[in-house]
Amino acid sequence: MKYRYVLGVVLLIAFCIYQGKTLLSPSKLTWTSINVCHTIQGDAHLISKAGKHYLIDTATHREAPLYLVPYLKKHGIKKLDAILVTHPHFDHYGGVVDIMESNITVKTIYMNMPTRAQMDKEWWGGEYKHLITIQKFAKKHHTKILPITKGLKLTFDRKSYIDVRYIYDGIHTPVGETSINDMSAITMIVDGKNRFLLTGDLDEKLGAYLAKHATDLKADILKVPHHAATTLAPASFFKKVNPSAVIVPTTASLWCSDRCKGVRQLVQKEHYQTYINGFHGDITVTSYNNKYIISTEKSPKELCKEDE
Repeated sequence: MKYRYVLGVVLLIAFCIYQGKTLLSPSKLTWTSINVCHTIQGDAHLISKAGKHYLIDTATHREAPLYLVPYLKKHGIKKLDAILVTHPHFDHYGGVVDIMESNITVKTIYMNMPTRAQMDKEWWGGEYKHLITIQKFAKKHHTKILPITKGLKLTFDRKSYIDVRYIYDGIHTPVGETSINDMSAITMIVDGKNRFLLTGDLDEKLGAYLAKHATDLKADILKVPHHAATTLAPASFFKKVNPSAVIVPTTASLWCSDRCKGVRQLVQKEHYQTYINGFHGDITVTSYNNKYIISTEKSPKELCKEDE
């Protein structure tokens, strides 16, 4: 009888441990805004779950080999299921070739090609020849390049995916011709009930339109457009999204400059939890059980002097 009792207790403990693992340690989705904003602003967002890895934007060619590629290798990322380049500016496409040349396998690149005239008009933001180079290296590495379309879905599992809510070509849009920034793919990370919105460099023209007409932008966390600098989507867009927290991929100096003053005042007024790569380093959102936590590489005492 004594042995049966002991065996029963052992089995009960084992069952509780199993149940605990099942209930408390589900497969987690992580979104890391990698700090590629040491000397210049840029976006690079790694979203992972269940062995799948998607990268949205790839920083500049200056920052990618120094920070993005080492981050991926440090965390054992040998294969990316896809890279999605939100729009053709150098601080978003700049690291694509660096990644492919670093022995990280890239299955698919999603990228929309602008016209040469669009790129030449915004010569300061990127060069058409860079995009041709990406196409050449993709062919060399047997990587498919596919267009970004509204409704495109990058799937982890039944309840977790990334989908493209809006995408325009800068020419045929509901607001007429726009900047290349307004070519940005507006993507939503969905994990159960959690929603995280990434906006590329969404500009004020299309941002104002979406604030008025879009019905599916509500999110828990917003990746602030255009590195929080002037001409970004207006305050009405932020109110449409209605986030609890915002993540800003920008340098410390840009965040504290006059170019970001409007967003600094907005996040203070709306009491958004605010995380900036230039201050917080790598910023990771961990999503599980319809909850999420935000952790940072650094814990700054203050961001910058308050506006007078």
